[in-house]
Amino acid sequence: MKILHIGEYVVGGVATYMNEVVAYQRNYFDVHLLLSDYNSASDFDLEPERICRYTYKRHPKFFFSAMKQIYQNIQRIQPDIIHVHSSFAGMLVRGLFFITRRKASVIYCSHGWSFLMDTKQWLKKVYFMIEKILEFKTDCIINVSKRELEQSIRFGMSPFKSKLVYSGISERQRNVSLDHRHSEYRSSEESSSIQLLFVGRYDWAKGLDILLDVFQQHQHLQQRITLSVVGEPVLEDDHHLHFSDNVIQIGWVNHEEIDEYYQKCDAVIMPSRWEGFGLTAVEAMKNKKPVIVSNRGALPELITHGMNGYVFDIDQSDELPDLLMQLDKTTLAEMGNKGYEIYKEKFSSVRMNEEIVNIYYEVSNMRGKIPAPTTKHAKFSERMGEVHD
Repeated sequence: MKILHIGEYVVGGVATYMNEVVAYQRNYFDVHLLLSDYNSASDFDLEPERICRYTYKRHPKFFFSAMKQIYQNIQRIQPDIIHVHSSFAGMLVRGLFFITRRKASVIYCSHGWSFLMDTKQWLKKVYFMIEKILEFKTDCIINVSKRELEQSIRFGMSPFKSKLVYSGISERQRNVSLDHRHSEYRSSEESSSIQLLFVGRYDWAKGLDILLDVFQQHQHLQQRITLSVVGEPVLEDDHHLHFSDNVIQIGWVNHEEIDEYYQKCDAVIMPSRWEGFGLTAVEAMKNKKPVIVSNRGALPELITHGMNGYVFDIDQSDELPDLLMQLDKTTLAEMGNKGYEIYKEKFSSVRMNEEIVNIYYEVSNMRGKIPAPTTKHAKFSERMGEVHD
């Protein structure tokens, strides 16, 4: 089976997700990756010759050119499965098939529906109409959380094409020393203060400004908590952000180093205004760290208040600072251990990848285009205890 993964700005959680998927699938299938040359990560567990990039920026004047480049790559690779990631890539790729013939099965994962964002009602309706039209050129829609699945069907997406596959990550640990430029980032054992870590884009949806404002307005927090920020702007500039003296700006960290940053903190914080899933929370749990999350999106599905972290109401301005003042290292460590147990049970990459590949075979069977068996197919079938003739 030949699989082509296509993304747009492949960075952050989407990059982590796609890397988990291609790293697994390369062992069984002929896998290719296509992503924009701007604002996309560079470290993927795939041979360089199988990674292609198209010239693009997120502006209507680049859409036609991007679609043309994507079409050329599809024609060259001739995939059996096209797996599209995120809404803009979903628009570019599936939009093609209203004007060109489609041979491959198309799987789509929005990684967070745009029409479920906290935005104006008329915009939600526009986003939904676009997704509903593009659904006609989609064989299966993967939702990354139960909330995404239920809410999208309630809006009007097809319940027959929609499936739930929780995101997962592998447990492998990367023993890489931290970059010397980030030597100010100290481990929890080296400091009496609480070491708090934010990982994500400097986007409005991620709520970094909410967290920074709390530190600005509550100076006493700076005496007991050190906040480190991994990430950079992707869609927006950071001129509206105000970093206190006790906030360490680290910038983007490559995939091979990120576990070291999780391991050295006491807790991870996600003050998101919108979160389709929240892969950062799973990465934290894998590293035995509790997570402090807002009550938005799928985050309450991942974090149970008082068990593997804390959940705060983003609309109650006093909840987060009060919660931060009550943190203590011993309780956080206990929660981290519980989070690791939850990760092992629900969010392993093997479980996610096997469910995704089962969907590939299901849609191929529905379209009557099951690829001829190969050694790699047999290897996967043996692992799954299934035979695909």
